Amino acid sequence: MEFTAKKNNNATCDLSIQFSAEEVRTAYSKAYKNAAEKVKIPGFRPGKAPLNMVEKVLGDSVMDDAANIMLNQAMADLFDKLEHKPIRLPQFQMETFDKNTGAKAKATYDTKPEVTLPKLKKIKIQPKEIKISDADIQKELEGIQKNMARNSLKEEGEPVEAADLLEINYKFKETGNEYPDQSQTGKFQMGAPQNPPGFESNLLGMKLNETKEFTFTYPDVYPASPESAGKSIIYTVTVTAIYKVTYPEINDDFASEVDGSANLQELKEKTKKQLVEIFGNALTKRATDDAYNEIIKESKFIIPESLIVEETETVFKNFMREFGLPVTSLSDYAKRLGKEEKEVRESFSKAAEKRIQTYILKQKIADDHKIQISDEEVEAGYEKEAQAQGIPAETLKKEVQKQKAETYYRDKFLFDKIDEFVYAEVEKKSPKAISTEEAEKILSGKEE
Repeated sequence: MEFTAKKNNNATCDLSIQFSAEEVRTAYSKAYKNAAEKVKIPGFRPGKAPLNMVEKVLGDSVMDDAANIMLNQAMADLFDKLEHKPIRLPQFQMETFDKNTGAKAKATYDTKPEVTLPKLKKIKIQPKEIKISDADIQKELEGIQKNMARNSLKEEGEPVEAADLLEINYKFKETGNEYPDQSQTGKFQMGAPQNPPGFESNLLGMKLNETKEFTFTYPDVYPASPESAGKSIIYTVTVTAIYKVTYPEINDDFASEVDGSANLQELKEKTKKQLVEIFGNALTKRATDDAYNEIIKESKFIIPESLIVEETETVFKNFMREFGLPVTSLSDYAKRLGKEEKEVRESFSKAAEKRIQTYILKQKIADDHKIQISDEEVEAGYEKEAQAQGIPAETLKKEVQKQKAETYYRDKFLFDKIDEFVYAEVEKKSPKAISTEEAEKILSGKEE
């Protein structure tokens, strides 16, 4: 067997293989042996007929099997010899295949993606530094205060008031339709910010076991429930329990109850430290992402088109699962949106290409700078991950082993280490101090 391999400039390689007549005949013999177990020859049980008789009966009908046997063996022999390795088994085209003259096959296969990186120290980013105000701390404490609410059951005859918690049975129907057969039960917090504007005014003053029917028209724009926007709904509500909701006063006793703080000032200092850490970590990750975006802009990538096509399908399916949508074809999804498939596919394709670019440049950075992760660092990674999830490290490791996800987590911890290296290497301007409101906009992608 002889071969030639020519690397192209689009992450592909042209491979040509020349086989001798003897190699072709050997492949045929193997194909006949495989077929002998199944072929029926009068006077012989399956697999017991002489090979020359099997060959006479089958003739060239096993040619495709013989060719596949020969090519598979060839790739097994050639793989270590190829300078540019295929990322999947090549699809060969047989040009000739003859027992007397030999065979020739050719294929163009995809190779690993390639990237040429810029100097990391030439990449510039603008980190953000969180500025925590007294109002931020107060807002956080009020959130804790709400979680410590105390509910006391009201006596019969006491009316519903603005901050009460209700247990209700209810039915609802759109104007002109019949009520559904079954009523529903639930809790309703008066004064909650997510309540439709004006809705709870219909409940004020109601008493235990009282039933009331009323019509409520939703705002024309209502993001919390777009399907209800602008509709007039008839509700029939029965109050089955009323609770008076009280909150502890934010003082030294409150601080002690929250986490054993000596006084309110100590709790405020702890809260500020936590907010700085939470926002700081999130903003550092965002700055690291900014660094990768800049590196990608300055890098040169060669990525096989087939890899982008495969990743596009993966991104699409992940998107559908994330939003709880039935996984269908991308073309069907485009029809549901009323858009051209090409337009929708292109949006997912861009996301796929970005994912591939980020992955291969991280690998390239790790290779160039010899970044590896030790067993001790993996253990530390599990400890940190478990702490973030609020579970013991051993519990996390047992679940990882159960799911056979050790490789995933080891790669994750390695990529975390690469991220830290990149953030340390790039040039950082003096941090810009921002408020929590500005930080939330940046982190949610809503910054202007």
